[in-house]
Amino acid sequence: YMVAEPKRFIQLAGDLDLAWFEEPVIADDKPGMAEVRASSSIPIATGESEATRYAFRDLAVLKSADIFQPDPAFCGGISEAMKIGTIASAFNLRFAPHLWAGAPCFFAGLHVCAASPASFTVEYSLGANPMIHDLIEETVEAKDGMIAIPEKPGLGFTISERFLEANAQRC
Repeated sequence: YMVAEPKRFIQLAGDLDLAWFEEPVIADDKPGMAEVRASSSIPIATGESEATRYAFRDLAVLKSADIFQPDPAFCGGISEAMKIGTIASAFNLRFAPHLWAGAPCFFAGLHVCAASPASFTVEYSLGANPMIHDLIEETVEAKDGMIAIPEKPGLGFTISERFLEANAQRC
C-alpha cells in the first residue's frame, strides 16, 4: 500500500484487537512505515525482506516498527538474526522471526527465539509446506501454544533421506 491506505485501514480496524499489521507499506519505505506506525494503535511488524542488522537499526531509529520479523534464511543466518534480536531488545521492541523458508530456517529461528529476550512468538506454518514438514524426520507440534526446543545436537533435526531420494530429480 501507499501510506494513506494503511492509515485508513488502521482507523477502520483499530478496535479489532489485531495482533499486528504486517508490512503495511513497501519495506524500502522506512519513513512511510514510521508515519503509519505513528498513526496506529495496531502494532506494526516488518522485516522479513530485510537483509542485515543495519536495516533493522534504521527501522528502530526511525520508529518504523513494533515487531521485527527477520528471516534467518535471508538476513544472514543465526548470528545476524541474534544481532537483530539484540537491536529489538535495546529499543524495547518485540521479535517474531519469519520462519517459512524450510525446516533448517525454522529450527534456526526457533533457537534464536529461545535465546532472545525480545522474542514473544514464532510464526509456524501448519499448511502444506514439504520443505518444513517432510524434509525432516521429526514432527514439530504446537501444544498449548508452545513448541518445544529440540535437545538433539545441532539445530535438533534429522534430514529425511527418503525425502531427498524422492526429490533428487527436481534439483
